[in-house]
Amino acid sequence: MKKSYRKNFLAFVLSAIMAMLALSAAGCGSSVTASDTAAVEMASGARSEAAAMDGGIYDSVAQVAVEEEAKEEGTAEKVNENAAATQQRKLIKNVDMSVETEEFDKLISNVEAKVEMLSGYIESSNIYNGSYTSNYRSRSASITARIPSEMLDQFITDVAEWSNVTRKNEYVEDVTLTYVDLETHKKALQAEQESLLAMLEKAESIEDIITINAQLTDVRYQIESMESQLRTYDNKINYSTVYLDVQEIEQYEPYVAKSTGERIREGFMRNVHKVTDGMKEFFIELVIALPIILVACVIIGIGIAILVFLVKRSEKHAAKRRQIRAQQYDAQKAGRQQSPALRYRTPENTAYSETSDASENGAEKEKGSENS
Repeated sequence: MKKSYRKNFLAFVLSAIMAMLALSAAGCGSSVTASDTAAVEMASGARSEAAAMDGGIYDSVAQVAVEEEAKEEGTAEKVNENAAATQQRKLIKNVDMSVETEEFDKLISNVEAKVEMLSGYIESSNIYNGSYTSNYRSRSASITARIPSEMLDQFITDVAEWSNVTRKNEYVEDVTLTYVDLETHKKALQAEQESLLAMLEKAESIEDIITINAQLTDVRYQIESMESQLRTYDNKINYSTVYLDVQEIEQYEPYVAKSTGERIREGFMRNVHKVTDGMKEFFIELVIALPIILVACVIIGIGIAILVFLVKRSEKHAAKRRQIRAQQYDAQKAGRQQSPALRYRTPENTAYSETSDASENGAEKEKGSENS
């Protein structure tokens, strides 16, 4: 292309020089010969031909340049469109983390301060303070934080520096198509709304006005619904959600590959520590429960004393009854030895003896009253 352009340009220059020489000769001389005329005509023909060739070249060069520029502009536009599409992608990011820490209160304070500093907010917070009776309280917390999407990585990095991350899950949902569909539908509804408003201004009959108002109400309701969905998506897109579970631990031990001897030694020391802590906790719980134990001991002692008293009393009464029975048995045995008739005791003898005994006892009582 460049070589042909140079040749044509040289031909144009030569034809111009020849034309200038011919014109100068015509101006200086008094007559013009046929050869001069032929030279002039040849020069003009060469000039016109060169001009024609040069114009075609210029047109082709310009056309090629325009095409290349159009291609470059098209490529640039495509790149810009892809970049814009990449930048305008609607992504909802959620992060689920579980961490453990030895400084529970400090971590919670740092998280709350960091969320506020990043212009986010805490959606919910649940803190379990554990038991107050034991020496060590295993506390935990569950926090749901909303962080600006562009600050999400910074927040996660800071939390990882303050604690030990045991679990981390990231979820990204691309809602670009749904978002674009909603916007397109909203624009179509807005155009329909403007058309209906224009028709409402031109309506003359009451029936037409009522029909158009009903359609306007339906369109406005759909527009408000679309706007509500878009606002919800904007909130989820602009603010990422972080679900943070915090667990307090007594001592953090990072994982390190250990030999058999180290594992045995650390396991033994760990069990010794557990036994020591168990005995300490038992003693503490015993001292704490001492008033209850004393009251229970007193109640149990009183119950045992009452039971012993009742047993002894019943045994005493039983001994008395046995003694009385023994005395009665001895008296009956002695009476049988004194009166042989009692050996063969019959109902008649028994009745007679009881009557005689009663009469004797009555006589003795009368004698005693007289003596008194």
